[in-house]
Amino acid sequence: MTEYLSYTFNDSEEFIQTFDEAPLWSASFGLLLLKHLELKPNLRVIDMGSGAGFPLMELAGRMGNTCKLFGIDPWKNASVRAKQKIKNYGLTNVELIESSAEQIPFADNTIDLIVSNLGINNFDKPDIVFKECNRVLKPNGKLALTSNLNGHWKEFYAIFYSTLKQLGKENLIAILKNDEEHRGTVESVSKLFTDTGFTITRYYEESFEMKFVDGSTFLNHYFVKLGWLTTWMSILPKEDLQEIFSALEQNLNEYSKINVGLSLTVPMLFIEGEKV
Repeated sequence: MTEYLSYTFNDSEEFIQTFDEAPLWSASFGLLLLKHLELKPNLRVIDMGSGAGFPLMELAGRMGNTCKLFGIDPWKNASVRAKQKIKNYGLTNVELIESSAEQIPFADNTIDLIVSNLGINNFDKPDIVFKECNRVLKPNGKLALTSNLNGHWKEFYAIFYSTLKQLGKENLIAILKNDEEHRGTVESVSKLFTDTGFTITRYYEESFEMKFVDGSTFLNHYFVKLGWLTTWMSILPKEDLQEIFSALEQNLNEYSKINVGLSLTVPMLFIEGEKV
């Protein structure tokens, strides 16, 4: 048990060759984006936080050569893989730019549409990013994004909180809750739009379930380790990690026996705003 506590992320060209930028997690959100996005010809489009190319490449293929798409992301190794995709897919309407979303390298009023799949939770200063998006968009240009909302994996977090209480570590509950609640609500995401010069035009909420055999499989899952475990390990006291996760894993496994598996709810949001 708890072998996963030795996990460290190694960002390398070798890693990116096997990294699937569209595991079931981001693919579900990407499909939500593609479901509701209005695709039109002759647009200049930015995919903010394009990573290794999803959904950028799919959008490029669906929108065609009358459109020009730009993928913006500071992740160098991911861009290497995305460039290989552009070559392999024979795409001529895509350009990659290694840049921070806080400084979009385009002139004012030059972009028709900006999309971002799950990018908002990874922006250190989302208000600055939104202002930059507003700056480069043409009048009536659109910003459309997807995000996981506060309340994701609520079943898991309920067990995590009860485990901390069981261990007499109630003081750590607020720390964990603060990390959980950095994910927005419909209201808080909408406020980001309206505070930075956008009018909300549409939004849709959906959800899906992630299922695991038990807590051990969940905590050892490669994407859980990559996307969440390192954060939990960084915000909780290092000297308490073994005790906390041993108890957490046991409690998750007991829950899974009673409920015939571990089923976790993931709320999703598609939201679109128009530049005022």
